[in-house]
Amino acid sequence: MRPTSLTMSRYAAAGLLVLLAASYRLWLPPHWTATHLYPNVPMLDLPAAWIGICNLLTMPILVIAGLVLLAFDRPERSLLRRAYWCTIAITFAVAFTADQHRLQPWAYQLALYAVLFALVPTQRVVGYLQLLTISVYAYSSIGKFDYQFLHTVGQDFLAAAAGLIGVPVETWDESMRTKLAAGFPAIELLAAILLVIPKTRRIGGWLAIAMHASLLVLLSPWVMSHSAGVLTWNVFLAGQAYLLFCRPTSTDGAKVKSGEGERPDEPPPLPTNTWQAMLANAIVAVAILLPLTERRGRHDADQFHWDHWLSWALYSPHNSRVHAEIHRNVLGKMPAELQAIVPDDTDGDGWQTLDLDKWSLQTRGVPILPQARYQLLLAGKLARTNDWNREIRCVLRSASDRFNGTRSETWLRDYQAMHEAESRFWLSGNASSESGEGR
Repeated sequence: MRPTSLTMSRYAAAGLLVLLAASYRLWLPPHWTATHLYPNVPMLDLPAAWIGICNLLTMPILVIAGLVLLAFDRPERSLLRRAYWCTIAITFAVAFTADQHRLQPWAYQLALYAVLFALVPTQRVVGYLQLLTISVYAYSSIGKFDYQFLHTVGQDFLAAAAGLIGVPVETWDESMRTKLAAGFPAIELLAAILLVIPKTRRIGGWLAIAMHASLLVLLSPWVMSHSAGVLTWNVFLAGQAYLLFCRPTSTDGAKVKSGEGERPDEPPPLPTNTWQAMLANAIVAVAILLPLTERRGRHDADQFHWDHWLSWALYSPHNSRVHAEIHRNVLGKMPAELQAIVPDDTDGDGWQTLDLDKWSLQTRGVPILPQARYQLLLAGKLARTNDWNREIRCVLRSASDRFNGTRSETWLRDYQAMHEAESRFWLSGNASSESGEGR
């Protein structure tokens, strides 16, 4: 029997609270967490005061709503459940608009769940959650059948796994190592296929749990040392796989109504043809279909592409990106926090890498958004804040070719060229929020 919508609501609320705690520096006002040098990058041209209000209220609203759902939700209180999940969905949407960095995959996933809990008839919520979960595994696996993954991150995973049992894979033939690296997405794709078929769904669920357990070992502080948010999300996904696909019976404390998955004392569910249900259907369709556009072309700025993380391109290095460099003349004038992310000038040309990936992890404790648009806007805000013009330059790199790993590159040799490139992207709001956004 499937878990009830109440069970999944409580589990999602608990996951929300833990994941917020693991990434708190991303959600709290910058001056509370000493991250004020790291700017918000909004999607639209928003006033600085509006961004400040979002920074101040987002975390309290999400935490209070999550605590209420966890502590006070009951079968007979389905209206309360809908109201609080609606609040969470709206809060996430506003928070994403105020800072694109918050589009972490777990946050996007829980925002979609919030829409489902708020709008979908209770007897259908679990089915929708299963559908979305299967799509995550499917897209994530397909994105890794890629030259870049098989020759970079996949090799890192393989070396880490082999190192745990003392096997020196670096001495093996390259073609063999590439084939073995392909085993990671192959297992993930197999899990997705098994989850689609009712008779093999439980096997797929246990395979997904084993996959997340393995990732927890590989990504742990003792092996690859990934961020707390990444580890926490894998724990959440493993528990979700158990509840959605492996759990044999409901444990909500009452006999479950046959075929509906809801307790007898719960109010009648909403009809399935309401405007709320139709809106939820449209949102789920968008979430499942738009990832098909993620690998369209080379990810040029003037073409529409769904974001990499929103397409579940997880642990997949084919994403578009920006490589930023600053001239050594301004290095001594930079704050110590920024100097710490500038490695030595190894080639002696006077230009040194501005490691935005490292800055994100050190300052906000989460991976940087793997999107050229966001990274270019972030570098541009740094240039404006520090009054850099010819002291900064960037290489704008497209998503890589699936079969040979090559990318299109555009050199942006000063801030003016960067600013012109920014305007070609959608969701590149920043002009109205240059000051005071840390409030």
